[in-house]
Amino acid sequence: MVRIPKQFDPTAPIVAIDIGNTTTAVATWHQSTVRAPLYPTTGDDEAFRNALTAHFDACPGGRPGAVVMCSVVPPLSRLASGMVRELIEQNILIVGDTIALPIEVGLRNAKTLGADRVCAAAAAYDRIQSACAIVDFGTAVTVDVVDNDGVLLGGAILPGIDLQFRALHDHTAGLPLVTRGIPESPYGRDTEEAIQTGVCRGLAGTVRGLVEGYATELKQWPQVVVTGGGVEFMAPLLDFADTLVRDLTLIGVGLAYEKHLSEMGV
Repeated sequence: MVRIPKQFDPTAPIVAIDIGNTTTAVATWHQSTVRAPLYPTTGDDEAFRNALTAHFDACPGGRPGAVVMCSVVPPLSRLASGMVRELIEQNILIVGDTIALPIEVGLRNAKTLGADRVCAAAAAYDRIQSACAIVDFGTAVTVDVVDNDGVLLGGAILPGIDLQFRALHDHTAGLPLVTRGIPESPYGRDTEEAIQTGVCRGLAGTVRGLVEGYATELKQWPQVVVTGGGVEFMAPLLDFADTLVRDLTLIGVGLAYEKHLSEMGV
């Protein structure tokens, strides 16, 4: 576990990082708030460096109190760690590695669970303080559930919107690769609309069905919190959602850091 230096200021802003498969989010976390998030494409090293520099420069003295990261792309985790050391001579704190997960996990093997899912679940439960389902529309779609005691019980993983479009095109002889869209009609009037309807309305229906299953298991309907890069696009189909939060995972990264400080007695 990382030791906090005596001169450390726990009230200083930190920089929070969430490295996803498609998009990386970089923001300042200060006074329990995500500030000025930037979204470089994952793998674009120059854009990532610029995002880090922008947030470092915004901190007093050009140095955040800490840099805290969750990542689902191990090679880029190492690259990010090296970049931060180069820029400000600090070591990144990594959620689930050098600092603890921000919520209790009830899975058979917590190490197999992506830290992004844990951070999002922690942020949702911190806001609601009761059973909740967390839906993340990213490269993959995840639908997780937390019980009334704040334990992440598990969830489901589905191919994301663009993955499904690509799979239909790549594994059939005649289906085109379509762009995102939600036709007004519940049925497609041509092949493109049929694919869009099947993927987008199908995903929404699957998510609803999963949440209904969680409700049966919990014996209550969990509040549904939706996040991820596709949240705004899918929002019109999610009439069962209670809250839409774009940067839920970044909030969870900040909460993981606050828990870390508490455990260190700072």
